[in-house]
Amino acid sequence: MKTSGYLVNRQKFLSHAEIDQLLRYCESHADADNAFGRTTWPVRYMLVHLALRTGLRVHEIAALQIEDICLNRAERALYVKKGKGGRSRVVYFDSELAESLSRFIRLKLVWGQDTANAAPLLTGRNGRHYTPTALSISFKTAIKAAGLPNHYSIHCARHTYATHLLAKTNNLRFVQKQLGHSSISMTSL
Repeated sequence: MKTSGYLVNRQKFLSHAEIDQLLRYCESHADADNAFGRTTWPVRYMLVHLALRTGLRVHEIAALQIEDICLNRAERALYVKKGKGGRSRVVYFDSELAESLSRFIRLKLVWGQDTANAAPLLTGRNGRHYTPTALSISFKTAIKAAGLPNHYSIHCARHTYATHLLAKTNNLRFVQKQLGHSSISMTSL
């Protein structure tokens, strides 16, 4: 697989063991923060979980609103309103992420944050969406804290998602649609 003019090599995606290590670390710290009423690690865990399980671009995660999430059993999906090139798409996800999203939205209520349809999913201190830069830094902080190689970035989560989804489904067209690539050649390079 090649993306953005460079080959996706082993240093561009996390292994299953690294994914588990990162998610476990973030979740345990989220639980600890939540016990003390802090929001830092619960938000970071949600960010990491979203990035690894949806392959969204960082600006797409930053722009997510509560209304963009469908958590019913028939169709667990996120609606990306403005992906790359202004294109919209639907991204499907598993029941594990659905449960994390449900729990996170309930936590937002406990924290006194807005959960109305137009409210941001990930809210900064000012009540607005986090910036893509802030999310990238937060992801890097989680990588470092979990003891994973420093070369992993939030964009590596996108490569991770694509690589593992292709291995699981063997369906390049589905991977293309999930990632929001305009052509299958972009996905297959």
